[in-house]
Amino acid sequence: MATLGVGASLPLTAGPAAAQERDAEFVFLSVVTQVPFWADHRAGLEAAAADLGVKTTFTGPLDFDTAGQARQLDEIIARKPAGLMIFPGDAAALAPGIDRAIEAGIPVACIIGDVPGSKRSVFLGISNQDAGRIGGEMLAEAIGGKGKVLLGTFPAPSTLERVEGYKAVFAEKYPEIEVVDVVNDKADPSYAPTAYAQALLAHPDVVGIGGTDGDSGKGAALAVIEQGKVGAVKIVAMDRNPDMLPYIADGTIHGAVAQKSWLESYLAVHLLDWLGQSKIRIVADPVAAGINPLPDTVSTGVMRVTKDNVAAFMAT
Repeated sequence: MATLGVGASLPLTAGPAAAQERDAEFVFLSVVTQVPFWADHRAGLEAAAADLGVKTTFTGPLDFDTAGQARQLDEIIARKPAGLMIFPGDAAALAPGIDRAIEAGIPVACIIGDVPGSKRSVFLGISNQDAGRIGGEMLAEAIGGKGKVLLGTFPAPSTLERVEGYKAVFAEKYPEIEVVDVVNDKADPSYAPTAYAQALLAHPDVVGIGGTDGDSGKGAALAVIEQGKVGAVKIVAMDRNPDMLPYIADGTIHGAVAQKSWLESYLAVHLLDWLGQSKIRIVADPVAAGINPLPDTVSTGVMRVTKDNVAAFMAT
């Protein structure tokens, strides 16, 4: 993986006219920002910026640098944006900063991964345990309900919950499926193929791979292609990264469990802006009343991407 560091902020605006219309910035602070997975989130930010005439910015460490993400959160708070969206690399490390943002009057939406012990305003995303269970069902179907499998992930709370979802559905319904290894692919597209290739060499009788992060699918596909095991090793991926979809189209990957990433960003900006503009009128003064007028949780759900519908995802 590349040297740990904080990536440059990437402003995503609807053009100069929209940016000048309202002096409001909404910042999405993520981690491992170099990977293709974030394309849909960034597109959702751009669409929200165009709709609302505001500025949106996507930023964060290029790699899984959770300490760097926590430091950058404080830097963002200091510039007083209109709202913050955060994919937490380490919930415990970010909770104090999220609370400081709320205390400074900056609403915070957690996306994909939650920080439930914090004062965050809203969580938008999926049940990661359920996403893992759906992936487990898809993989079990592909391999006929039995055999040795690998699971791929990296050490973010959300992806580790998906691993537990896979394991839970296997334990409950498919006792003949054995998880022989959990591969840390680091959510790094340059490293993931090597990680899966090494795991396949160590476990040559593996018949399936379940990926739980956006880079596990293509990484596993390249490893399977390299070892001549296309078809013999079934792959269920996570998400709908543009560079992974062709492998579903050609059958190398059996299918994927995809989040509604565009919706998460688009809706988060609107919710935070409605709150800031006092358009959610549960009470006249929510702060004085000591309430949070936003929904605590917005469950955005998942989509199954297969060879039958992948063309629709490739067209967007």
